[in-house]
Amino acid sequence: MEPMKIEILKKKKLRGDMIEVLYRFYGEDISLAVLKGALPLSGMLTEAQIKQAIYYLAGAEKRYIHLELNKNDYMSSLIWLTPKGINLVEGDIEDAGVTTDE
Repeated sequence: MEPMKIEILKKKKLRGDMIEVLYRFYGEDISLAVLKGALPLSGMLTEAQIKQAIYYLAGAEKRYIHLELNKNDYMSSLIWLTPKGINLVEGDIEDAGVTTDE
């Protein structure tokens, strides 16, 4: 498989993993640090990768998640799943850019 395709698959999987972790915490606001720690291979993730995934998932067209930005400490920012994000995890809607296991 081409390296570019592998990178795209990794990004889709990271987005899906993030949505699934937030689903487990649904009803609670968690920090990005908690989210990162709950992700598979969290020690290998960079802040840039997390930001890219959040930008995709919280974008104007998606709005699967909501982020309350902490300007003093990015990883202390609070994040939670929106009702549209719940629909994504539960399979009511699909997104070609997100791969989930649920």
